[in-house]
Amino acid sequence: MTSRSHPAAGKTGYATSSPELERWLARHIAQGFGADALVRSMCQSGYDAGFARTTVQAALAGAGARGARSGPSPAASASSLSSSSSSSSSSSSSRSAKARTAAEVTTHTAQAAADATSALNAPNALPAGDGRDVPVLFAMESPRIALFQRLLMPDECEALIALSRGRLARSPVVNPDTGDGNLIDARTSMGAMFQVGEHPLIETLEARIAAVTGVPVEQGEGLQILNYKPGAEYQPHYDFFNPQRPGEARQLRVGGQRMATLVIYLNDVPAGGATAFPKLGLRVNPVQGNAVFFAYLGEDGALDERTLHAGLPVEQGEKWIATKWLREAPYRADG
Repeated sequence: MTSRSHPAAGKTGYATSSPELERWLARHIAQGFGADALVRSMCQSGYDAGFARTTVQAALAGAGARGARSGPSPAASASSLSSSSSSSSSSSSSRSAKARTAAEVTTHTAQAAADATSALNAPNALPAGDGRDVPVLFAMESPRIALFQRLLMPDECEALIALSRGRLARSPVVNPDTGDGNLIDARTSMGAMFQVGEHPLIETLEARIAAVTGVPVEQGEGLQILNYKPGAEYQPHYDFFNPQRPGEARQLRVGGQRMATLVIYLNDVPAGGATAFPKLGLRVNPVQGNAVFFAYLGEDGALDERTLHAGLPVEQGEKWIATKWLREAPYRADG
């Protein structure tokens, strides 16, 4: 979700309801989300914690009253009919469970994809959840791509670089057959990985990313800081996983499919180093503090191969970026 329709209410966050918020709550309550998850998501999107708790409790109470007035749910009726039969009960329940599971996965994927692209339906700037707005420099609808200006301030960029210098190592890629991280010639950057919320600066950035993209913090992988020296590059590749490859399928068990990527530029690069989308004829030049967001998981679960992208070779100077991959479900690094 995003809170772009709500005026700021100082450091305590947003405290104004709207039809958009009410629809968001009703939809997620109907999908079975609990109070804690809803409050947490609202807080991560910039709402005041007290306002979020009160609003969620009211929405849950309203949903309960509507459910009582409407009588038994279809699921409850189906359960009663099933219990009245004998030999067919087990197989019927199994089929129903499978159908519900498939429907839940489809619904969750659709909602996750919608949340990940909410920024592209926004005005010219998005609230960052900390009292300032992030301008949207351009947005494409198909595939979903947006360029944010000044997502990070210069001092934050420099602090992230300093934080990562002592942890740099050759950047691996996921082996499609084994799921392990391997070093390949197509990727010649150095990288440092951080756990979610590992450092106060990273925690602040993750909350800002959640506010701007509408994707909850818990659906993000750990932040990766990358450094490209002159000549270093990352040749064309996809960020999503191929479920047909056993190694990549392993990755789906710890948060589902990747649905979107955010690349944040931590320094200005004199020449080269652009993020290129060869199937689209699009290049995004690295400018300190700017960030390019692109989504590749559709509401129907289809993956958009037009998001093939590359980190072009650095021609002068060096390039520093921070990469955040967003999943369709809460991510468990130890899964």
